[in-house]
Amino acid sequence: MPKKDRTQETSSKDIPKPSEGETICVVKKMLGGDHLIVLCVDGKERLARIPGKIRKKMWMREGDVVLVGIWDFQPDRCDILYRYGNDEIKKLINENIISKEIIEQLRG
Repeated sequence: MPKKDRTQETSSKDIPKPSEGETICVVKKMLGGDHLIVLCVDGKERLARIPGKIRKKMWMREGDVVLVGIWDFQPDRCDILYRYGNDEIKKLINENIISKEIIEQLRG
């Protein structure tokens, strides 16, 4: 049985963009137990958690660019909503949603 060609599936999907209460962050440190520290575009460092529906589908590493939903009642905490791939990051830069300098600064 042949394997699925996943390149066509990812290119046809729309890339999730940040909306109200969401921001783009870079994973700074893995804490274990599905928690990690992220450094956000707005300059804040937040404690993030990986929800169950994403936990086994997307593996996170330090330096990954992610979309997070900030908690209303605790603004220093957030949930991971999506992890961007390298080609998706390039599309976000081309659409002027985020600048390349900010990503390099957050990663470095």
